Amino acid sequence: MGCAPQSFSHYLAGRKAALLPVVVVCAVIVYGLMNTALLNDSALEVRKTPFQYNGKQHIHAPGPWVPQRKWVKFPDHKWYGHQLPVLTALPLGRTGNIMGEYATLWALKHIYNVSVVVMPKMKTKLSCFPSLSLPDCPGGCNTTGWRQLGRTGGISNYNFTKIEFAAAGLFGPHTFVLRNCLFEIHLFNFFKEDLRREFTFAQEIQRKVREILADVQQKWQSANNSTVLPVLVGFHVRRTDYASHASWAFGSKLPGTTYFTRALNYYRKKFSNKVAFVAASDDMAFVRRSLGMHSDVYFSSGKFSFEDMRCCRRANHSILSPWAATASGRLSGGAASRLPGRVRPRRRYRMFVVVAYFLSD
Repeated sequence: MGCAPQSFSHYLAGRKAALLPVVVVCAVIVYGLMNTALLNDSALEVRKTPFQYNGKQHIHAPGPWVPQRKWVKFPDHKWYGHQLPVLTALPLGRTGNIMGEYATLWALKHIYNVSVVVMPKMKTKLSCFPSLSLPDCPGGCNTTGWRQLGRTGGISNYNFTKIEFAAAGLFGPHTFVLRNCLFEIHLFNFFKEDLRREFTFAQEIQRKVREILADVQQKWQSANNSTVLPVLVGFHVRRTDYASHASWAFGSKLPGTTYFTRALNYYRKKFSNKVAFVAASDDMAFVRRSLGMHSDVYFSSGKFSFEDMRCCRRANHSILSPWAATASGRLSGGAASRLPGRVRPRRRYRMFVVVAYFLSD
């Protein structure tokens, strides 16, 4: 009998010890859920938060993702003179992607008043735009030790919450590098005019493009014995890397001559055949084979992708194939254009068409 209380005491002590890890885990889970709920509340609340920018009052921008009352600032924490946190972006993809990555940094800076810097490689890739205003990354921008952030979610449900939290200071006074070809296209429209000024082509490029398009118009007039200037329609066809991407990502293939012919005929009918098409591509051999039989199709003589981009955007209208550089074209200015409803590619590509024309007027 005298031993019973002692045994029971050991049993309780052992049970408490066994329960301790469970209690700790439960506490962490509860804290995490509460913290997530608070952050999600921020994300939902922001849609009702008036955002002021450049003298505009009470305009509901697509950000900030986190309400200003929850931002955290660190005025005494500096990195090369820049107040932490500092964000940069790893330049991945081609010209259009890199423009989107730069535009994301620009938008985050002006939404959250956060420090952002541009990697040397990004500045080099965008050298055709001399008006870029974001500061260069100092010290050669060695990002060893930087915290890496990227989007989450699948291809049709990207989530940029972590990026917004970092910009708002919720992840602390650190340096962050944005990865996986990250750009938040939903932020661009509010800053569209400012971003177009950022992406103003160098004068030499603009001069060359004007000469290319004037030559096309002259050739069309000569071929048609006409003094009327034709309507110019840019036609950008992206192939090479995305041929394999469409296969493994969607189990499909890029559109071909059927789509091209429908698109050409749409504009011919719309403008009573007084139209000249300017085709550009990263696979000009394919385009010449596919479109060479059409007498009103001319081929861009640009030597660089940004010249082709500007040719297509300088035209009065545009035809695009999926993943063409039209989103970047809209950022870099140009006449308003539409994708004709009757020449849309298959449904599996439409998401990319919508994204490409997000910035259309």
